Amino acid sequence: MIRSGPVDFSPGAFQYLRVTYFAAKTSKKFEYHLEHGWRMIGNQFGLRCMAVTIALAVVLLAYGCDSTRFRVRTPPGQQVDFFEQTSVPRIDVLWVVDNSASMAEEQQALAENFDHFFGYLDSTGADYHIGVTSTDIYNPDHQGRLLGEVPIISRATPNAGDVFAADVNVGTDGKGDEQGLATALLALSEPHISGANQGFLRDDSYLFVIFVSDEDDHSFGEPGYFVRRFEQIKGIGNDGMSKTAAVVGDVPEVPAWCRENKNAEPGERYTEVAAGTGGLALSICSDDFAGNLDQLGFSAAGLKRYFTLSRAPLPATLAVWVKTSCAAEPMPRDVCAEFYNDCGGAAADVYGATCILRQALPDGWSYEEESNSIRFYGRALPPFSAVIEVGYIPKES
Repeated sequence: MIRSGPVDFSPGAFQYLRVTYFAAKTSKKFEYHLEHGWRMIGNQFGLRCMAVTIALAVVLLAYGCDSTRFRVRTPPGQQVDFFEQTSVPRIDVLWVVDNSASMAEEQQALAENFDHFFGYLDSTGADYHIGVTSTDIYNPDHQGRLLGEVPIISRATPNAGDVFAADVNVGTDGKGDEQGLATALLALSEPHISGANQGFLRDDSYLFVIFVSDEDDHSFGEPGYFVRRFEQIKGIGNDGMSKTAAVVGDVPEVPAWCRENKNAEPGERYTEVAAGTGGLALSICSDDFAGNLDQLGFSAAGLKRYFTLSRAPLPATLAVWVKTSCAAEPMPRDVCAEFYNDCGGAAADVYGATCILRQALPDGWSYEEESNSIRFYGRALPPFSAVIEVGYIPKES
């Protein structure tokens, strides 16, 4: 059906819409999918009366209820793709730290720079558990047990950064055949999860395991085996709830200076497992340990930087809008080319703050043709639960 006039629904009505129309200057049919957008309006905006006007190339949603009127803004373009940023997570973070003789410097760097990881995770409002174990499979006081006087760090832990700094000093008397993959599985399996580590792993939380070692793993079993085991920890069908990351020696070859000064070796097995679970592999040779922890904190929180478009756009026509709820902190104004606040008199869960983002660096967005994705940078990263709308004219229109 092609309609150019308003489509009205009576008060209290609720509808999912798929609108099919013909774009101007072509006979090719397009489909404008409003399931996501309309669901957002119906469920998150809590509307009771609605009116929809449908036009070629531009769809304008307008609605009013009683004496309060809200305006739903939509980016220009024949195609508008809708995305949702991840919600505030519950996450359990297990650090697996090498306790061999060569790791004193790296343990100290972790302790001194932990605020770069912890501060970011804390600022997002995430409900987290953080625990530390070692790569030591032989010492009966280790073997996957959470270490430290406060083995489970949470939002309720006083001076959490200081507690982690103490926990992460796991010692340097471990043997040279580090088995971090094996000890991680021990930490997350019976009998530990209902014994020594009880309370750390929660059924409804995301799991993030971080390996820190200057040598490769020597656990029995191929990396693919450990990928499957980590994916299965959260249950069948929930493999996306588990991820690993590694701060290890560069693969395929450690720089000569790092090999000589830090005794580092390529962390091939840790890197393969991290890649297999969709996680990061960072260099333990980096002088910017704080930068490594920044990236890990971002990854642990789960915020997405890339959003893949449904069609290939004409890049010059791209417009990227980020909408936040009236109860949430809006996008920083200086990253917005334009900003609209339609929250006056609106309920807290109305997405009434609209930022039209700049296509700029270091705080903005770019289009990556190879992956057909929008990438966000710096302070322009959409916050938890934000709605991202990308309008454009498709190349093949």
